[in-house]
Amino acid sequence: MGVQFWWFYDVIAVATVLICLFITVKRGFFKAAVSLLGYVLALFIALSLSSSISSSIYDKSIRESNVKKMDQALSESEFTEELAKFLESQGYNIKVDMDKLYGIYVTGEDVDSNIYRYVNNINGRKVDEEAIFYNKLHEGYATIMSGFVSKHLSEYSAEYAAEEIRKDPTKIYEFMKLMDEPDSRRLPAEFVVDNYLKTPYVSVIKLITLIVMLIIFLVLTIIISTTAGKNDKMEPSLVTHVISGLIGLFKGAVMVFLIAVMVRLYVVFGSNKMLFFNHEAIDNTYIFKYVYDFVKSM
Repeated sequence: MGVQFWWFYDVIAVATVLICLFITVKRGFFKAAVSLLGYVLALFIALSLSSSISSSIYDKSIRESNVKKMDQALSESEFTEELAKFLESQGYNIKVDMDKLYGIYVTGEDVDSNIYRYVNNINGRKVDEEAIFYNKLHEGYATIMSGFVSKHLSEYSAEYAAEEIRKDPTKIYEFMKLMDEPDSRRLPAEFVVDNYLKTPYVSVIKLITLIVMLIIFLVLTIIISTTAGKNDKMEPSLVTHVISGLIGLFKGAVMVFLIAVMVRLYVVFGSNKMLFFNHEAIDNTYIFKYVYDFVKSM
């Protein structure tokens, strides 16, 4: 299924809400009231705990592994060589001296303008308008870093790192300064991991813990409400049916939220390139996209 099947998300969302509405009304007001409390607590606890423990899990279990992988990636390829190749590929008809290029960027000061002046001086002519050159150079930084990250880490984190560099290209100057140590890539690897990779990895951990906690608490809620409702002797009425229906709508919304979290995790793992689980399909929906956008913003 591709983008043309965007409607499937909305169908699932509406069907989920209607099923929850039907089941809640049918089970009775007392069970609905108990389950409402459980759903509210489940949502609150899952959101709170997943946010609070995700960073801790990353720092204790994943960060060091990412640093080692990034260190390996930076050791396998030279940043200077990759940057030189990029500049030579822009159609300027130049041959970059890698020693001179290294001497420019490793200072970490006014790198863009110094590279621009150097490239203009290679053949003694202006290669591009300054603003255009800077845009190309920043895209080069993003592309090169994405290539390093994707060697041993996830495509999602590589795309995230590239996007962060596009937003703030001068931040990579600090990374360039750390490349001054020829015998170790540990410090620049730590810079990349802490500045460009922590957020995407923490977000994935948060999604996973949120799914697990929500499922556990919702299952407990169903068990408790079913047990507690055995002694329910309340006579159903129009008012109780209406209230139960509203509770059912809320429960349906929680379930759609859970589905959106799962879809978000699939999109992340598929690096937004899977046939069905991709942003373009979701953006075409009328209902589901709002829940999904909320999940993305967490």
